Amino acid sequence: MRDHILTVEEVRSYGRPISPKVSEEKLLSYIYETERLSVKPVLGDRLFSVVMGKLKNDEPLDDGDPIKTLLDGGEYTDRHGAFHIFSGLRMAMSYYVYAQYVMDGDFQPTRAGMVVKEGSYSQHVTSKERSDCYNNALSTAQSFMNEVMQFVRHQFPDYYRGSNSNAASPQHSIIIRKIGE
Repeated sequence: MRDHILTVEEVRSYGRPISPKVSEEKLLSYIYETERLSVKPVLGDRLFSVVMGKLKNDEPLDDGDPIKTLLDGGEYTDRHGAFHIFSGLRMAMSYYVYAQYVMDGDFQPTRAGMVVKEGSYSQHVTSKERSDCYNNALSTAQSFMNEVMQFVRHQFPDYYRGSNSNAASPQHSIIIRKIGE
């Protein structure tokens, strides 16, 4: 039984390297945030529920199952005859988790407040370097998620939120619907 779309082991293997010393608890919190804030708005509540239901029930996913392709990536031909290859939802999620790790990675809550743990053999990156690394990982995650969104639009048109005028934007931007009146 799986509680999340992505496991800690998958985060470490799909995306950019994360030290094995990073706590599983911390990575699980990033996975949860990614599922709720980056994945659910793209899939929509109904498709998100279908995916989570299959994973929670340990339903075997055959190679022809579109949910398996959604999760792991693959190839498909759209209704216009165009051929596509995409990396899958788990790959996109691993980059969102990595981005969260970069921004929060070495901060530790203590009874005296937030601190940065320092070691004698390391040097902390500047805020600008951290921000650049975060933005790079986030940009990569969004590119992978755009591929996922295209697959969802093709394979699950009844679930695709893009046809819903009240759909949340997967880029987390603000959309002005009506001005005036």
